[in-house]
Amino acid sequence: MPRKLTRRRFLAEAGVAAATLPFTPSILSAAPQQDSLVLWYDKPAAEWTEALPVGNGRLGAMIFGGPANEQLQLNEDTLYAGSPYDPNNPEALKALPEARRLIFEGKYREAHDLVGAKMMANPIKQMPYEPVGDLKLSFPGHDNFTNYRRQLDLDTAVATVSYKVGPTTFTREVFVSPVDQVIVVKLTVDTPHGLNFSATFETPQEATV
Repeated sequence: MPRKLTRRRFLAEAGVAAATLPFTPSILSAAPQQDSLVLWYDKPAAEWTEALPVGNGRLGAMIFGGPANEQLQLNEDTLYAGSPYDPNNPEALKALPEARRLIFEGKYREAHDLVGAKMMANPIKQMPYEPVGDLKLSFPGHDNFTNYRRQLDLDTAVATVSYKVGPTTFTREVFVSPVDQVIVVKLTVDTPHGLNFSATFETPQEATV
């Protein structure tokens, strides 16, 4: 079951996932110079924090990169738990002059406590950020593969997965358009009639697929 995350937490974890996945020394030494803005790995993601994030600020996806079974966890920024609410604190404006006075007098601890008690949002936390669900692509016969590479180009914002099954090279490219507001998945092969897959969708929400 996907975790419930606030939007801020999702974006933070997605950034951390992209920035802190471990590189092996062999990968670092083998990476060509022109790939300085490319994060790349020689195996699929084993867990959510290893998946590669793409997004446009409203739509997002975490790409796992499995050859036989691809998973894209999808998010959309209006999907939250709970109902609409107003987090504004009605006591904030009244407390502002006193908070300023304490700051100007150097009483920073007292100012900090006052702001925390009277001026912060109510509730202090956002509603949980909900996953839309998972787009799953199944490729029969792709369990035995070679020449695997999974990458995220930080310059073009395109995530790519490529590998070979026998003599055939399979490539997936994923990006999120800020203009057309869509998540694009492009599947290509280098031999005629070599593409065979099924697409399904699963969601933890109360929905019919």
